[in-house]
This record gives sequence, C-alpha cells and structure tokens, in this order.
Amino acid sequence: MYPTTMKSRTSVLRKADVSRRNFLKAAGISIALPAFESLALPSQTKPPMRMVCICTGLGMHPESFFPKAYGRGYELSPVLSPLAGLRDDYTVFSHMDHPGIFTKHGAMSSILSGVTPAHAEPGEYVSMDQVAAQHVGYQTRFPSVHISLAGSQGSSWSSSGIKVREEGDPFDLFQKLFVNDSDAAKMERKLELDQQGSVLDLVRGQAKHFERNINAPDRSKLDEYLTAVREAEQKIQGMKRWEDVPKPKVKFDEDEHAHSSVDYEVLSPLMFDLLFLAIQSDTSRVFTAGFGMHNKVIELDGVTDGYHGLSHHGNRPDKLKQLQIIETFYIAQMARFMDKLKSARTEQGHLLNETMVWFGSGLGDAARHSNRDLPLILAGGGFKHGEHLDCKQPTGTQTPLNNLFTTMLQNFGVETDRFNNATGTMSQLKA
Repeated sequence: MYPTTMKSRTSVLRKADVSRRNFLKAAGISIALPAFESLALPSQTKPPMRMVCICTGLGMHPESFFPKAYGRGYELSPVLSPLAGLRDDYTVFSHMDHPGIFTKHGAMSSILSGVTPAHAEPGEYVSMDQVAAQHVGYQTRFPSVHISLAGSQGSSWSSSGIKVREEGDPFDLFQKLFVNDSDAAKMERKLELDQQGSVLDLVRGQAKHFERNINAPDRSKLDEYLTAVREAEQKIQGMKRWEDVPKPKVKFDEDEHAHSSVDYEVLSPLMFDLLFLAIQSDTSRVFTAGFGMHNKVIELDGVTDGYHGLSHHGNRPDKLKQLQIIETFYIAQMARFMDKLKSARTEQGHLLNETMVWFGSGLGDAARHSNRDLPLILAGGGFKHGEHLDCKQPTGTQTPLNNLFTTMLQNFGVETDRFNNATGTMSQLKA
C-alpha cells in the first residue's frame, strides 16, 4: 500500500500540469508535451502475468479435436467450434507430447511436469504451475489455486513431490477465496501457525543433527525432507502475512447449487467464474482446473453413458456422439472463460492478454491408452496466436511439451532456460 497522507513532488507536478493543461485548453491552445520517464504514471508499468492450466483426464477424441489443415485459416474441428469467435486469441498444437511418458491413465500425474515419480530426481517432480507459484510466492494471498470437477486430477505437485490439494465444491472455494474468518477463528489460526512454526524449527534441528553421519542415498532422502520443511515454513510465513488483510468483496451468486458432482452445466461455470474473480481481484495468479477421470454419467443433454466407457468407444457412432458432446462442452467452458477475460478491460488492454490459458491432457487417445499426440491449446498471454501448429520435428519425432512449458514460464517472468526435459522454446508464439 502507498501512503496517502503525504504528497510526493511528482504528484504535485502532475497536479500543476493538469492545471496548466486546463488553462491552455480554455484559451484555445493545444500543446503536446513530451513523455518524461521520471514522471511516468503507475499505469505504464507492466501488468502481472497470470496462468491457468485446464486439464481433462481422458484425453480428446483425435478425429473430433484436431483440425485437418495447419497454419492460419484452417477449418475448425467439431469440438473446437465454440472457439470460433476467438480465432486470433489461441493456438492449437499437433504432434507434441512428453516423450518419456508411457503410463496410460497415470500420465495425468505427469502432464504438468513431463516426468514420472519413479524416474524423478529430487526436486524434479515439480509441476510447471508450481514453479510459477514459487516465483509469485505470497505477493498474492494464495500462490496458487486448484479446482477439479468429479474427482481429483492430481496434476499439480510441489517441489518436494507432494500432490497439491484441489477444491471440488464452489461454495468451499468461495469461502476460501472471498469470505473473511471471524476474529476468534483468526486468533485460533495464529496460535496454530505459531505452534507449527515451533515444531518445524525442532524437526529441522533434529534433521541437521543426522546430516553428518548418513550415506549418500539417505542424504538424498534428507534433502527431500528438508525441502518439504522449507516449503511448510514459507507457507506458514505467507499465511501469517495475509491473516489481517481483509479478503476482496466480489459479486457472486451463492444460491446456485449443483445436483451432484457431475452436474457440469452448473458446476463448471460457477468454478470458472470464481477463478475469474480471483484473477480480477489479484487473489492469485496461478490456477489449475480439471475435469476429472471417472465413469459417472455427466449431466449434459444427450449423455446417457459413463464417461470412461465413452472414451473407450470402439468407434461406435452412438458413443462417439456422446463423447463429442462432453468434449465440446469442455472447449465451450474454456471459450466462455476466455470471453470473460477478454471483456475485462485493464489499463493496458484486457485480462486475456495478461493471462495464459492452457488446455491439455496426459492422454492423446484414451481409446488406445495412448500418451502420444496430446490435445493442446494455448490462449492469451500476449503471444502471437491464430494458427494450428504442426510441431513434428525434421527427425519425425514429436516436440517435447516442456518446450511449450518453458516458453510459458519465461513469459510468466521465471528466469529459466529449460524446464525439466525441454529441448528449446516455442519461438513461433513470440510476436
């Protein structure tokens, strides 16, 4: 917060400049003054970048998702039709995946990292969104926010290899983001945080005591343990910083309720509206949103079979029709979210230019349990968009998805040359 009781010399100069401008205007004189860097307004500063990663647990039917042609002016595929009004705001990628992942459904836990737990080095099994969250830290109330519908995605992991918790109920998410606790609850939490801090000091001291007398494998385990302790300490200090800061007041309909965990037509807009409000109020800058992997019947018109069963369609027309309804709904939710961001004006333009919205899945074709040719879209973020990119390399291999993640992290402000197994960046996206 900036002090309001003292006027800086700059503010006085600006006020004097306004007075002179008004006088000249009244006299019928128009003079354009040069731009002085020393008197630059705060609005000229670069706005913070945001990141939203939307995942689906059961891939996308390739024939319904991928456009047939590359470059600009391609014909939209059936599933991408909700994005028709946003052609210049997103990019579709073909022939891109995580080259070392062959874990079928288990790939959802690796979608944002590109590595499997069994082969990860200490600190490597961290998802891309959490690298971004660490970069922001507690500049915002929440370093990151995570939601998932009808079951956990499990795609977001801390640097110590701990799965990040996801919210599945819009009421709980609203309470967390925008409802202030009572004074008694705040006091109780302060005491709890103080106690946790004391315990962490104790266990860290005990761990350091053993450090000199253990072998290399145990030292690696100890490093992971101490990393988790450091993360917990940072979280406690960050939570303490925001304890006495009131949460933002937002307009939100709390009376809207879903019939069940698969009432997507109610749940999805509610959850994405809350993410939009969190972006608009700068409550967080990093988000993941998931459509879960399950075999429940999703409450959408025309859908009568379980989701997982539909993904194993056997090319039956009735199942493919239902699957296309579900997958088109996913893209429609992304398009609706993008529209809200694009309609929200900022000092530099609109929120979509300041927010990267990524869509993808760890499965390419769920019917074959394939982890190749993942369905991927990136929107917003100030990138150059409007194309369907063929990312097949001259060698005939796919481009690593971590090349895109490296580009996104750099755009977010993270100083990195390579995220995990990336081999480069996506220069095609840079204006």
